[in-house]
Amino acid sequence: MSNNSNNTAPKIAAGDFSRALRGEIKLTVGPLLQRSWDITLRSLPWMLGVFIAVMLLNMVVSEILMTLLPYDEQAMANPENIDWEQVNLGNFAISSLLQELILAPFAAMLIFVGMLNAIDQKPSFSKLRGVLQFAPQLMLVALLKLIVMVLGAGIILGVFQFISVGLAILLGVLVAIYLQLVMMLAVPLIIDRQLSAVRALIASFLVINKAMFPVLGLMVLVGIIVVISALPLLLGLIFTLPMAFNAIGVVYNSLVGVEGNNQLNQDITE
Repeated sequence: MSNNSNNTAPKIAAGDFSRALRGEIKLTVGPLLQRSWDITLRSLPWMLGVFIAVMLLNMVVSEILMTLLPYDEQAMANPENIDWEQVNLGNFAISSLLQELILAPFAAMLIFVGMLNAIDQKPSFSKLRGVLQFAPQLMLVALLKLIVMVLGAGIILGVFQFISVGLAILLGVLVAIYLQLVMMLAVPLIIDRQLSAVRALIASFLVINKAMFPVLGLMVLVGIIVVISALPLLLGLIFTLPMAFNAIGVVYNSLVGVEGNNQLNQDITE
């Protein structure tokens, strides 16, 4: 990848929501990946700052939930032989769900920074705070995504386990990956277009399915890059994790087009 400066990173034309819904926008993996990388160095301080803040919040929320809904973490140390009765499965499930929902609006800030980077806008604390106004819908979309993924993977496992357990697990994983992919634009659509959680999920499903192969190719490449970067003492993740969130912003802007500079940012700064 080339080391373009912050001001010379090649732009990709902004998309159009209606055209994306009709499948009229064609994407190419190479330029998307290049753009995601080129804007990463510029966005690194903000990305790392938000990421560290989310991780610290995650630790605090985890400790609070552990106090309110205790379960035995030591019983889960061996994934091959977990004593679920000792773990207290109910507390574990409720705690995990609450943690996911509480963190959803803050994790969405990382995606929002990626959206701003995609249109060469600088993040600010006021803009990040503005994301919290969509907290109810962001939490609801996180809940709906979990339900859809659990149901989708569960149905596949239930149907195919009678044929082959290995095949059932493989298909279940593939279905979970597919569902995660087609729902990836729900958060940007809530923040940028102020859609409801249900409408955002449906719109994301329709848009991504019309551009499935290039989006899948991009995310596979980004995933490989992230895994490889983690090998030398995890240091490469400092660059590749921000690039992953930038990639979501770049895909969103390329397909739908970020309108935040005309709507959301004005609302926040007023």
